[in-house]
Amino acid sequence: MPVQNSIHTIICGSLHQETIIDSLNHVHLKQPGGGLLYAASGHALFDKNIGLVAKTHSEFLSTFQKNFKKLNADLQGITIISSPTNDIRYYRIKNRNAWETTNYIRHFYELGFEIPKHLLHSASCTESSMRKIRAENPPLTSSDFPALYEGARNLLLTPMDYLSHFSCIPALRNRGIQQILIRSSSSYMVPGKLVQLPKLLNGIDYFFTTENEIRTLFAIRFDRYHAMLKALQTFGAAHIIIKNNNSGYLLLNSTQQQAYQIPDYSVYTVDPTGEYDCFCGAFAACLSQSSLEEAAAKASAAASVCREGSGIDYILDTYPDIVCRRAEMILEDITSSSIASITA
Repeated sequence: MPVQNSIHTIICGSLHQETIIDSLNHVHLKQPGGGLLYAASGHALFDKNIGLVAKTHSEFLSTFQKNFKKLNADLQGITIISSPTNDIRYYRIKNRNAWETTNYIRHFYELGFEIPKHLLHSASCTESSMRKIRAENPPLTSSDFPALYEGARNLLLTPMDYLSHFSCIPALRNRGIQQILIRSSSSYMVPGKLVQLPKLLNGIDYFFTTENEIRTLFAIRFDRYHAMLKALQTFGAAHIIIKNNNSGYLLLNSTQQQAYQIPDYSVYTVDPTGEYDCFCGAFAACLSQSSLEEAAAKASAAASVCREGSGIDYILDTYPDIVCRRAEMILEDITSSSIASITA
C-alpha cells in the first residue's frame, strides 16, 4: 500500500469480519467492517489522506486486500498480532433501529439459505474460550502510532475499550495533533463508569455519542433527558454530537452555547451497520474545509449512503456529487437554538 505524503486524519478502532442479512433479505457473507473501516470510508468520501491504527491477524489483511486497496489509506499503523481475536460479527437487519445478532441458524433456515460454516465454527467456541480471547486482545497505546502520523490534523477514535481511548490521548496531543474526536463505546457508557468519563472527555474537541448511550449512562442519576444533557456538558468536551433515537443528530457547541438539529437525509434503510461511524469519519474529514454546520450536513449525507447499501464498498463506490447534493439539502433544514433552551 503506498504511503500518503500527508496524513490528515488518524483513525483508530476495531476490524470485524461481518456477515449480514439486510432488510431486503440479501445475504452479505464475510465482508470487512468494524468502526475503523466505516469511519475511514466516510472520511474517504471527502479526503483519502488517512492513517489507520488497529490490531488484527495477518489473515484479515490478506483476505480483504482488495477492499483496503480501494480505501487507499495508509496501513502502517495496523499491527499484526498472533493471538486469536474475536472479530466475527453477525447482523440480521429488520429496520434502521432493530436488528439481531444471534439466532442466525433460524434466520438462514427461514430464508432457505445454507448456514455459513464460519458462523458455526465461531459458535462452537465455549464461553470460557471467548473470555480468554477478549482478555488477550491488547488495548491500543501511543506506541502503536507510526512516526509518519505525527502532525496529523485530527485523531478519530472509534468505539474501543476505555483504556485504549484514554491512554492514547496525552502522548498524541504532544505530537502535534490539532483536534481529537472520540466516538463513544457502549462498553463504558454505563453507570459504573460514570465517574471516569470526565477524565476522558476533559479537553476533547468532539465527542460523538447516542441518545441511548446517554440514557444508559445516567439511568440511576436522572429521570429527564434534558438533565442528562446538562450534566454531560460539564464533562469538558468542547462539542458533543448525539445521534437521536428517532432521527437526525443534535450538535452542542459549548463554546458558543448553541445547539443544532441536523436532520437525516431520507433513504430506504437497507443496512444501518456502521452508519454513525461513517458519520464521524465524514465529519472529521470536513472540519478543516467547512463550517461546523456544513461538516455536519456532509456527515449526515455520508451516513445516508451507508445505510442505503451494505458494506464499505458500497460507500466507496458512491459518486461524490450525490453526497454533496444531499448535504446541500440537509444544510437548508438545519435549525439552531441556545443550549439553555434544550437543557432547561
